[in-house]
Amino acid sequence: MKKIPYLKTSLVFIVIFIMLLMIKTFASEQGEVVQEKTASVDKVEKIDETLVEDKRVYEDHNGNELKHVYITIFDQETVPENDITFYELNESYKEYSNLDDGPKLDILFQTGTSEGPEKSGFIESGKSAPNATIELRGRSSRLEAQKSYKIRLGDNGGLWYGQSVLNLNKHADDKTRVRNKLAFDYFKEIPDLISLRTDFVQLHVKDLTNPNSTGSFEDYGLYTHIEQLNEDALAARGLNPDGHLYKAENFEFYRYPDKLKLSTDPEYDKKAFESVLKISGNEQHDELLKMLDDVNDLSKPFDEVFAKYFNEDNYLTWLAVNILFGNYDTMSTNYYLYSPLNSDKWYFIPWDFDKALGRDAERTDNFPDWQMGIQRYWGTVIHKRYLSDPENVEKLTAKITELSSIINEESTKSKIDSYYPTIKPFVVKNPDLKYLNIEASAFDSHYQELKGVTTRYEKLYKESLEHPMPIFLNYQRENNKDRFTWEHSHDLQGDLLTYEFQLSKDPSFQSTIVDIKDAKNFTYEMDPLSPGRYYWRVHIKDEKGNTQIPFDYFKDNSRVVHWGIQEIIVKKGES
Repeated sequence: MKKIPYLKTSLVFIVIFIMLLMIKTFASEQGEVVQEKTASVDKVEKIDETLVEDKRVYEDHNGNELKHVYITIFDQETVPENDITFYELNESYKEYSNLDDGPKLDILFQTGTSEGPEKSGFIESGKSAPNATIELRGRSSRLEAQKSYKIRLGDNGGLWYGQSVLNLNKHADDKTRVRNKLAFDYFKEIPDLISLRTDFVQLHVKDLTNPNSTGSFEDYGLYTHIEQLNEDALAARGLNPDGHLYKAENFEFYRYPDKLKLSTDPEYDKKAFESVLKISGNEQHDELLKMLDDVNDLSKPFDEVFAKYFNEDNYLTWLAVNILFGNYDTMSTNYYLYSPLNSDKWYFIPWDFDKALGRDAERTDNFPDWQMGIQRYWGTVIHKRYLSDPENVEKLTAKITELSSIINEESTKSKIDSYYPTIKPFVVKNPDLKYLNIEASAFDSHYQELKGVTTRYEKLYKESLEHPMPIFLNYQRENNKDRFTWEHSHDLQGDLLTYEFQLSKDPSFQSTIVDIKDAKNFTYEMDPLSPGRYYWRVHIKDEKGNTQIPFDYFKDNSRVVHWGIQEIIVKKGES
């Protein structure tokens, strides 16, 4: 039979169509595979957003065992770089307001026993080459007769219990000598915070820069060492060591645009930056500034901002332990902010508790009540915004109650009893006895008072909830008028608040120039004051009679602190 031409052509087209369909299907499948692979590459696993440290870092660490540290300070003949004496190093605080810029001395660092440096082991005795440096450390402690020191071990200095930096604190203001250690020993037991290893150290110094040196070691008494929070410390706890780490120096969560700048900014000044936040991690500040921009942007819902940047359990735990320990030195300083790489979260890490746990009761000045309650944190942006919500205050109270099952009189007694055999022998002998600021016979009773301090602070916190919040005062002269303004206070119960404005030439306000009770406005204007010294204040009162004073204060010529008062000095010719 004769073949039909169009049938042959049709078969060819059908074959071609089928082949094209198969190719398209294959290409589509391959595309889906590529897309799946691309999606799997682009997908980044979310990191854990809780702050959990590896507790094994404390397993082989016995912080109650007295450690002995021996340092030899070389003279300039041996080490030309040592062009000052150890005495001059101790006096250098008078010249250097920032101890980071202060001098250092090259030393030989050795460990040992009460009998002397070890003959072998960590560092052999008898070496003449320096393996470390020593410098002053601390802020208020630099004014004490007995200084605190930072020792940095060199590459040839090895590590001291895994650490290259020693912070030796004298804690001269701490009559008990154990407050900082007690706090950090507690932190080892508390979730959502990290702690730092602490040790009791007896320091022995051979000062070859002293022309009267006998060439033997002198006993410098008891010190408390605390681990330096740095890359090594983070890594030892299973945390990202390459993240952002800042120590609060004078920081209240404002943006500080004149000081806090990117490191790539032509106007970046590291010294100015570190007057607010000391940089202990990487120097890329983008994440920090982004967070601060959002925290200070009042147009953004705070609950969303807080949830994005902070872990609530960590934040509440940090606030709660500071309240339970009565740590009044944490409004703008003495804590770290840490953010791991690949995370938006910022975590609070505690630091320096020698002004806690009863230190307020030892002060001789008229200490304001707001220092011991929730009001302490009202001057800081993030705390003020968070605690303005009554539900958040309830969360804080619940956290304090929860932590009281860990932090209590029984547990504190157990800890301080374990410290006592190490501490007491130093208190009753020189050099510590020489500089002890209480009678040695009173030490035991004072020491035992530590047991009840957290109970007292929990009570003070609950009482503070009834009082209005402190405010800031502002005075300025403009348009030939003296203008006094003050902030609106806040009451957690929503009580109606009244204000009393007083102006006087006497800080005791025995007589007043202006006294306005139940002020309705937050501004008072008057004709310019004549030259002289003036003092003004605003008393806040709720409808139940609970009162509050401003954050402001001044020191008179006798260095007496007057809380809640602002001093004004009007000079001749001012307009």
